[in-house]
Amino acid sequence: MLAVRQWLGDPGADGYPGRAEELAHVLREALQLVTIELLATEDSQEIFETLNARGTPLTAADLIRNFVFQLIEAEGGDTKRAYREDWPFESRFWAKEVSVGRYLVSRSSLFLNQWLVSRLGEEISPQSTFARFKSYVEHSTDSSMLKLLPTLRQQADLYEAWTEAAARRGGDLTPTEMAFYRMNASGIELLKPLLIWLHDPARPTPVSAEVVRRTITSVESWVYRRQLLRLTGSDLGRIVADLIRLNTSTPVDEIADRVSSHLSMLNVTSTYWPGDQEIELALGTDPVYRRFSRGRMRMFLEAIENAYRAETRQPQVERALYPIEHILPQKWEDNWRVDGREAQEERAAHVHRLGNLTLLTSSLNAKVSNGPWISKRQALLRHNTIKLIGRLVERDETTSWDEAQIENRTQEMVRVLLTVWPVPTGHLGRVVDIAAKSQDWIEVKHLIDAGLVIPGQELVSTHRDFPDATVTVAPDGHLLAEGRRFGTLSGAAKHFRGRVTNGWYFWSLPDGRRLRDVRTQFLSGTSSRTAPEDQGP
Repeated sequence: MLAVRQWLGDPGADGYPGRAEELAHVLREALQLVTIELLATEDSQEIFETLNARGTPLTAADLIRNFVFQLIEAEGGDTKRAYREDWPFESRFWAKEVSVGRYLVSRSSLFLNQWLVSRLGEEISPQSTFARFKSYVEHSTDSSMLKLLPTLRQQADLYEAWTEAAARRGGDLTPTEMAFYRMNASGIELLKPLLIWLHDPARPTPVSAEVVRRTITSVESWVYRRQLLRLTGSDLGRIVADLIRLNTSTPVDEIADRVSSHLSMLNVTSTYWPGDQEIELALGTDPVYRRFSRGRMRMFLEAIENAYRAETRQPQVERALYPIEHILPQKWEDNWRVDGREAQEERAAHVHRLGNLTLLTSSLNAKVSNGPWISKRQALLRHNTIKLIGRLVERDETTSWDEAQIENRTQEMVRVLLTVWPVPTGHLGRVVDIAAKSQDWIEVKHLIDAGLVIPGQELVSTHRDFPDATVTVAPDGHLLAEGRRFGTLSGAAKHFRGRVTNGWYFWSLPDGRRLRDVRTQFLSGTSSRTAPEDQGP
């Protein structure tokens, strides 16, 4: 009635008579009520599902609710009491629609899907949530609905608390709450079934906070290292389900080690856990600001900031959607000019790298942001509550901010990310399906195996400033120069240039073909053994 009164408005207002007449017409002529009378032998749930399939679809949570209370009634339970005390999904929080891939689903339906994954250890599509819930209750559990529903309520309450904590601007988060925050910032739901499973109140022995922390560290490392390399996440849900299914009977104090071990053994491109070297190589030259959404980029910078703060036991940084600032400005041509085409290209290539980015508590105005380093440094000092800024401006104030500074800071920040999301000692992150892998992972030894590079062959520099730089290819794929061994082309190139360099562009074969072109040939599936005409002299 309140909604009707609000819609009609004040009886003395213009338009009131017309709205009242329209309402009366709807109630007398357009409103239809449908009643369905069933025989005692007919299944109301089956008819309910059939009508739902043929009319406006209900959510998975709607269907499950009807099924749950029908069962409680059949078990002789008090449905009104169960609905009032144990059914949590009628609040605004649970009615909110959230994005899952291309679909929008109610948060209650999404939670029920994730809860089922945590129970069954199998990947379940959102469209199958109700059917799988019904099958689980009827065939996979011995619990009555009267006993199962309170447990479901406990886990739903935890889920709501984690979600709301992650949405708070300030205050330190627990590892589980931080995992929820990072997933939200990164636009994924992937790890939530595992977190629900870890906190199952029906466990005979609860999982300790330390085991939860170590498990989250491993799975976050696996997920976010893949994101840093922009690898697909389409097959990761299956792995999360596997982690649950394979560890159902694992002693709780062994869960973290078992999870880490399982992730370490993944060896195909679609699911493997990247190692340190690959991350260092990729982020050393990657224009990350252009690669990631602002939310994901901010989350990575916040992870670095919190690692710095943890060193001195400071509170976590506020999750306040702080702006991301380029230290060397995007419009660098105004006040940061360099001479020569190559120098200009180098400067442009460094603008969006990790080491040139920082968080600010408030945006700088355009004049200061694009101004020269001396004045910009003074403006940055006002943001010294941010450790990323503090470490930046603590450098020698007479030192200019240039490409070398950006490269050094990039390396430092990458090292921090690798400590936030570590891998087990000795883990390299190798894959067996090399041709499907990101091009940057290919190594010289793979080109040797394909007959495209010959052990003992000399690689020569293509850079005009280092025309005499050469390296010799060792049989194991390492590169030899000036009495040193290098594991990668980029490492060898950096030795000569003194800065991070993409070795696939820096080195060429004696016949002039750059290694990037040889890599392309390898990925196309050809080799000197199958295509002799492609061999160089």
